[in-house]
Amino acid sequence: MTQLVLPELPYAYDALEPWCDSETLHLHHDKHHRAYVDKANAALEELRIVDPSDAARYAGLEAAREFNLGGHVLHSLFWENLSPEPVRPAGAVAEHLDAAGGVDRVRSLLTAACMGVQGSGWGVLAFDTASRSLQVGMVHDHHAQHVPGSDLVAVVDVWEHAYYLSHRNDRAAWVSAAIDHLDWAAIDGRLDAVTASLAASS
Repeated sequence: MTQLVLPELPYAYDALEPWCDSETLHLHHDKHHRAYVDKANAALEELRIVDPSDAARYAGLEAAREFNLGGHVLHSLFWENLSPEPVRPAGAVAEHLDAAGGVDRVRSLLTAACMGVQGSGWGVLAFDTASRSLQVGMVHDHHAQHVPGSDLVAVVDVWEHAYYLSHRNDRAAWVSAAIDHLDWAAIDGRLDAVTASLAASS
């Protein structure tokens, strides 16, 4: 079984300052994300050898796998879709944003999704494979409320550990800064990969 590995950040720890300070990024990446990787690996290893007749043990391990693997996947995507400098949408993603009502409308919807998460979770921008369109939504914790068959192309972390040192309980300020620094070039590349895969399978 292949072990999950904590990815390196694509920028320096201080590259996102002042809106995301280096101390927060160290803790978020090196402690929180690493914990999800370690716990997901442990759950996956235990699931490989668990006694199928031990239903309670199996259910607990499956819940741990889902939560921690979800945390790893979402955080890996989150690091990749942030940019130290603002990036304007271009290419296919710009066309899809226009079809969804324009950049300002999608930004407003993504902000509403982030602010609407009760407790911990994520605002998400996903490509819905059924309608072939960008959709805004939210994910509770690391796994609940995600539409099956849709591919995440951008996420905004609204767990308090993502922003509390610099923004305290001002989630709105964090969300605004994070959306301002979405790397639309990286998101466009992810969207191209999704649509290419759909074209190849049709």
